[in-house]
Amino acid sequence: MIKRVSVLPVFVVTAVLLQAGCSPKEQSSSAPSPAPAAKPAEPITLKFYTMQNSNYAQEGNFADEIGNVVKAKFPHITLQHVHSPKYEDLIAANDIPDILLETSSSAGVKIKQNGLAFDLAELIQTERFDLSRIHPALLDQLKASSGDGKLYGLPFTGSNFILFYNKDLFNKFGVPYPNDNMTWDDAYDLTKKLARMDGGIPYIGFALNSGLALKYSQLSLNAGAPKENKGAVLTDDWKRLFETYKRFYDIPNNSLIKVDEFPKGQIAMTLHITEKLTAWPQQAPNLNWDVVAAPTFPNKPNTGFQPNVYSLFVTSQSKYKEQAFEVVASLLSDEVQTYLSKKGYVTPLVNKDVQQVVGQNVAGLQGKNVRNAIYAHDYAEPPQARDGHLIYVDIGGGGKFFDDMIKNGEDVNTTLRKWNEDIELKLNQTLNQNK
Repeated sequence: MIKRVSVLPVFVVTAVLLQAGCSPKEQSSSAPSPAPAAKPAEPITLKFYTMQNSNYAQEGNFADEIGNVVKAKFPHITLQHVHSPKYEDLIAANDIPDILLETSSSAGVKIKQNGLAFDLAELIQTERFDLSRIHPALLDQLKASSGDGKLYGLPFTGSNFILFYNKDLFNKFGVPYPNDNMTWDDAYDLTKKLARMDGGIPYIGFALNSGLALKYSQLSLNAGAPKENKGAVLTDDWKRLFETYKRFYDIPNNSLIKVDEFPKGQIAMTLHITEKLTAWPQQAPNLNWDVVAAPTFPNKPNTGFQPNVYSLFVTSQSKYKEQAFEVVASLLSDEVQTYLSKKGYVTPLVNKDVQQVVGQNVAGLQGKNVRNAIYAHDYAEPPQARDGHLIYVDIGGGGKFFDDMIKNGEDVNTTLRKWNEDIELKLNQTLNQNK
C-alpha cells in the first residue's frame, strides 16, 4: 500500500509565470530533510522532465531544490533528471518521463495535445491531498488551460509581476517614490516626470515586458475565441489594455527599451517578473533600488496579474503514477515550500507563514519591500476557458505586435487587426495539418 503524504491545510499569490524566465539560486541555509519513509519500499526510478525552466539546466540547482529533497523523503526513489530534449523527441523515442515540470498555461497545448495528460482527481482523493492549501486561482488556471476542466497537474513554484524602481533616479529628479497602491494613471503621471534627457543621458521613466504583461494581464483576456477556432482580440477590452500600455511610450523621451537593462541605472521604473529579485542584485550590487506592487486598474483595485506558475504533471504513460504523485505532493509540503520561498520563489500555498519569508536568504534583498510587492494584490481570474474540442496553438501574448506598433508609430486598431489575422492564420494552419 502506498504511504500517504502528510499535508497541512493553509494561503498565497504569485507569476507569473512566464514565460518563462530565470529562476532563483541564492540561499544561505541547507535544504529541508524530511524524515525517511517508515518502512523500506522497492527501489524505483522516476524520470523528471524540466526543460521549460532554464534554471534546471544546471544540475546542481535541480539537485538542491528537487532531487535531494525527494531523496531524503523517499530513499527508495531515484529521480532521473531529463532537461534537454523536446516533447516530440521524447515521444518519438518512446522515452516519456513520469513527471513533467511545465507552465500551468501549457496544460492544454503541450501536455494534453501531446497525449501526456493524466487526470489527478482519483489520486488527490485516495492520497488525501488537501487542495485548499493551494490558492484557488492557480487551480482554476490549470483547469481552464486543460480545455476540459480537469486537473492534470499541481502548482509548484510561481512568479509574479512587480514594479522595480531606481531610488537614485527618483531622488535625482525630486519625484516621490511609487507605492503598493498605485493605479496605472499614477504610474503614468510619475513616468512623465522621470522620462527625460539630462546631461546628454537619456532616462527612461517606465518600461515593461509587453509579451508577458499582455498574456497575463489584469483584465483576464483570452486571445482565442472560447467557442470557435478564431481570434478574439478585436474587442474593447483588448483595445483598452493596448492603449493603457501604449500611452507610456507616447511620452517624450520614454523610448521602447529592453526591460532587462534596468541594472544599468537609466530606467526609473520597470514592470517585470519576480525572478529578477535574485538576478539583479548580483548584476548590479551597488544599484539603489526597491520594489512595489504592480499598478492596478481603477475599476479593479487590489487585482494583480494572472498567475504565472510552473506546475508538476504526472504523465499518463508513467508506470508509477502513485509514487510520482507522492513526489509531487512532498514538494508542496510546508517545509519544502518554506525553503523555496526563502530562496525567492513565489509559493502556490495560501500559508502566510510561507509567504512571509520570501527572499529571506537572497543576498541583496534585506530591507526591501519584497513581501508586500509580491502579495499585496490578489490574482486576476484566468480568462474564460476555450472549449476542449478546439485547436490549441501557441498564439502568444501579442508582445511582438505591441512592440512593432511602438517602433512603427501604428495605431492600436491596426495592430490588433494584424495580431488577430496572425492568430487565425496559425489556427487554420493547424486545422489543415490535422485533416
